[in-house]
Amino acid sequence: MPLEKYQDILRPNMEHVHMGVMKVDHDKCTKCGLCMRNCPFQAWELDEGGYPALKEEYECFSCYNCKVACPNDALIIVDPYHVDEGYWKTDPYPLPAKMPLEPKDENGNVTEWNAVEKIIYNRRSVRNLKDKPVPESLIQRVLEAGRFAPSAGNCQPWKFIVITDKALIKEIEKGVTGILEFFYAAYKSDKMVQNLVPLIEGPPFAPGSVDPRVILGGVGSVVKNKEIMGVAFNAPVLILVLGDERSISGPALNIGICGQNMNLVANSLGIKACWNGFVANVLNTLPPLKKKLGIKAPWTVVVSFCLGYPEFKQEGIVPREYRPVTWFREGADGPEIHK
Repeated sequence: MPLEKYQDILRPNMEHVHMGVMKVDHDKCTKCGLCMRNCPFQAWELDEGGYPALKEEYECFSCYNCKVACPNDALIIVDPYHVDEGYWKTDPYPLPAKMPLEPKDENGNVTEWNAVEKIIYNRRSVRNLKDKPVPESLIQRVLEAGRFAPSAGNCQPWKFIVITDKALIKEIEKGVTGILEFFYAAYKSDKMVQNLVPLIEGPPFAPGSVDPRVILGGVGSVVKNKEIMGVAFNAPVLILVLGDERSISGPALNIGICGQNMNLVANSLGIKACWNGFVANVLNTLPPLKKKLGIKAPWTVVVSFCLGYPEFKQEGIVPREYRPVTWFREGADGPEIHK
């Protein structure tokens, strides 16, 4: 019965799940290969002419990492990731991919983005990192940005674990990858998929853990490319952010604020960062590693970051989905929908 109840979640009709479609402008492409390297799902290969082309079978959820890495703006968005029927239906669809709306001042006049806006719009998760240590002085600045984040009731429910020991990072990668391999195999098997029902039923109710983008894209990419891409991206620094389960409003909201502070400061220092949900989520299911890292209740790993120096430019502004905004204005008869 449980599997039948969640059939549409765990077994979506893949005819209705459409991966993102990109193409390369051959007139602009210099065959540098950076788009291929910056794709987290390894969706590209070289065609007969030596140009990047999407593989016959691939996963793409329109993160546009390929586009942001291209030095010649040779990547063209053909169609974004979308689902047109079932539980995972994109709502509403289609969603236009828009660049940031034109900035205006308090009088409605066109102006320039300020420094904070520029940092936010240009920030991207950076996964291709150099094998170069990050000075502890810079790591400490990232930690301080988190420590001084606002929190509900000023409860400050966070702890930080910093790992620069390469052997320990590899040990964590091995443990996490092992769980992800089971997760992926269970999802792909009609006999084993029943084992994923508890993840959905919770608590909390968490269907997002089996979103096709997570399973086919994220987890599938780690499992299929584990020999060339570790789950920690070969980063020289791994930071675990722990949250107190007793925290006011719960740990997720507070650690989200704290983590965004850390992420933005890391990027501003030139060392770059990447949110890493796989390490955080899976570590909580590995008692031996939790014990080794000194993680005890009521503390749990809420999020993790990989830090390092970028191998090449992986930041910049790319389009984002634009959902209609509902406004209730003074004196209006009802809501106004801005599309």
